[in-house]
Formats: sequence, C-alpha cells, structure tokens
Amino acid sequence: MSAPRDRLPPTADDAAWAGATPEQVRAASESDEYLSVVFVADAHTMASGAHALLALDLGEEEDKPEDLDPKYYADLILQLTESPAAREFRTTPAALHDVFANLQIANLDFDDFAQEAATDPDGVLRPV
Repeated sequence: MSAPRDRLPPTADDAAWAGATPEQVRAASESDEYLSVVFVADAHTMASGAHALLALDLGEEEDKPEDLDPKYYADLILQLTESPAAREFRTTPAALHDVFANLQIANLDFDDFAQEAATDPDGVLRPV
C-alpha cells in the first residue's frame, strides 16, 4: 500500500488526453484509491466564458437498485431508478476549491453540488 498523497487534486497536462470522454477519464482514474473526483479542462472549458471545468465523480454508487431487497426498500429503489445520482457537472474555477474541500471532509456529496449546478441557467456551479 502506498503512502497517502498530498490532498491537492492531481493534474495531467498531456495532449494525449485531448478529446477524452468522461468514461475514458474515469476508467484511467479508477485505480487510484485516493481520488474521488477529477476536474477536466476540456474543449467546452476553453470555449466558455466562465471556463467551467467538468467535475467527474469517481466514487462508486453506494446504493444500486439491483442490490436492494424490494421488500424493504421499494421507495428507495423507485427513487434511484427514476433519478439516479449525478456523476458529473460543470464548475467555475473559483468554485473548484469549495467542491474539492467539501468532498474531502464529507461535508457534502457530489450529488449536492450537481444539483446546485443544475439550478444555474448555464448548468454551472458558481461560488456563493
């Protein structure tokens, strides 16, 4: 087991990643047990005025409908089936630190930030 890394998000600055899909980034990052989120500066980021980064959730889904007993969890199964937790959202660079810090201390969940971003007309999480 390797020693814990610094708690700052790692960066990758390599042209080989240009055009990578969120699924490709998740797959490449899943072996790192210390990562829970990755922030991607993609073509959308560079083209948007807000330079909104793509935040990708690397955590596993905690409650999967197929793993729950329908006898006891019918309401939760329905909720998870109808509106699964978000796995990505966009955030301004100014809000990135708040997202990362709150996820690290488990103050908020990824879905909390995704829901907040969804209330913005552009679908972008902005600092308060």
